[in-house]
Amino acid sequence: MKPISAKSPFRSSDGKLPSFDYDNDGWKDLFVVNGHVYRGVDKTSWGTTWAQRPLLFHNLQGTKFDLVRAVEGTGLAEVMTSRGMAFGDIFNDGKIDAVINNIDSVPALMQNVAEQRNHWIELRLVGGPKSPRDSTGATIYLTAGGIRQREDVFSGASYASSSDPRPHFGIGSAARVDKIEIHWPSGAKEEIVPPAVDRIFTIVEGKGIQNPHEHVSK
Repeated sequence: MKPISAKSPFRSSDGKLPSFDYDNDGWKDLFVVNGHVYRGVDKTSWGTTWAQRPLLFHNLQGTKFDLVRAVEGTGLAEVMTSRGMAFGDIFNDGKIDAVINNIDSVPALMQNVAEQRNHWIELRLVGGPKSPRDSTGATIYLTAGGIRQREDVFSGASYASSSDPRPHFGIGSAARVDKIEIHWPSGAKEEIVPPAVDRIFTIVEGKGIQNPHEHVSK
């Protein structure tokens, strides 16, 4: 399959783009799961199937998306009748994993085992008295390595799925973060400079980082 344009035609069933940075290079990649709606499609000559492979597209620095090859024995080589997908750092190791909801079958856990040397940072936001406790509605801007990224805290994404609410930023080879700007749901704005990278930090609205030396799984 040829690379597709960075202006991707893919959308989930609710209209949101199913994207996250699986290799922490600072560019959002696409992960698409699917399954045909017609159970008897395998008996037709339509050129498609009831169960289908998940598709991971690597973002080539905003120019195009390149299909990641499905290696035999990995989750990308499995065929599934998928109906929803949630993603997040399930193992708290800085790598984004995914859980796929399949019809007439058990869910599938897609653990991210990609070898990578890129850096990352992840935030657990706790809202103050005038914001939701889970900080839904917050917007975060992170600047590192000359690139400014944005993440939003929201609830829900793919069909019948809710992903990890913690904003996760891949920052590539950058060894430090210049600053983080948090726009809380209350309207308050807060600027923070984290002391390190490759960490998960808890930030309480108006009180800053609460765990500057938090350990993460390896």
